[in-house]
Amino acid sequence: MDYDILYLASASPRRQELLTASGIPFELTTHCFDEHSVGQDVSPADFAERVAMGKAASLSDHHEFDSRYILGVDTIVAFYGQILGKPENATIAEQNIRRMSGQWHDVISGIAIVNRKKNIFHKTSCTSKVKFAELNERFIAHYINGSHWRGFAGGYAIQQLFSLVVERIEGSYTNIVGLPMETLYVMLNDIGFRKEM
Repeated sequence: MDYDILYLASASPRRQELLTASGIPFELTTHCFDEHSVGQDVSPADFAERVAMGKAASLSDHHEFDSRYILGVDTIVAFYGQILGKPENATIAEQNIRRMSGQWHDVISGIAIVNRKKNIFHKTSCTSKVKFAELNERFIAHYINGSHWRGFAGGYAIQQLFSLVVERIEGSYTNIVGLPMETLYVMLNDIGFRKEM
């Protein structure tokens, strides 16, 4: 084999789709990092980076992964500096989107690549800005009743229902989906990752 493989410490189908479309070889694996162990008394970007590194490093501790390239990613939504996590229920989801209606917010991905044997512990973050249109009551009701908020940072996915109400984007679109491919490509080049391309 004359190329390397990334081990994606994530079950996100969006990240899998982005990696597949880019042609970067990867395999799925499951991290064992407690994301709640990182306190929110840091900046949103620092929080995302710490969680991403925690995911990747937790796998590199195991002997079977210590010589592999492990990719950890964490994507969050921040509204005026406050992290909006995955809503626990419909009430929180509705509160989130009502706050963001007609407003700008940040989507931040922390990215970490770890190869313990090569002493690589590389992390960074990418921020994109998103502006929603004013959301009407019919849209909000459809969003809540259809459970479109489940499992997504901030309670929405830009490639689904919310593609209808995004007025403007500044920055990386793939970051908003869940993995900024432009940033990842730079990181892979920086660490000497051997790609097929």
